[in-house]
Amino acid sequence: MDNTLLAVVLVVAGSCSAAVIAWVISSYRQCNLVQQAGRWSSVEATIESGALEGTRETGKVVLPTFGFSYQVSEDRYSGRFSLRANVSKTLAESMIDQMIGRKILLRYDPDHPEAWFIPDESIDGYKVEQKIGSHVFHDYSPND
Repeated sequence: MDNTLLAVVLVVAGSCSAAVIAWVISSYRQCNLVQQAGRWSSVEATIESGALEGTRETGKVVLPTFGFSYQVSEDRYSGRFSLRANVSKTLAESMIDQMIGRKILLRYDPDHPEAWFIPDESIDGYKVEQKIGSHVFHDYSPND
């Protein structure tokens, strides 16, 4: 085999291996964050607002996105999440109207109460899209 071809094959194989290793480490860290967040303190949050918003990736996928607030001791905190709902604009707007004022359970980090996590994978049958740590689940979360 030609030395140049061998070098190219080794570089490509090394790059692919590095990418797979990085993906495995990232997945492990993300899973670990979710497990840790599952043990955080619980609090009830109130959904206060909602709108149809484009995603971070392209803005072409529009999801119902909600703003909520919660209180820990005397301090109030807020956050946002989306529901992955492949529905018509009219149905999505109706969904938003129905969610305003609704209470949801979330978990917060007692050491950093501004860090939150919604433990439910879905709400009313629609997948919850949220941020945790420096990662974005499927990158469908709303633009901040």
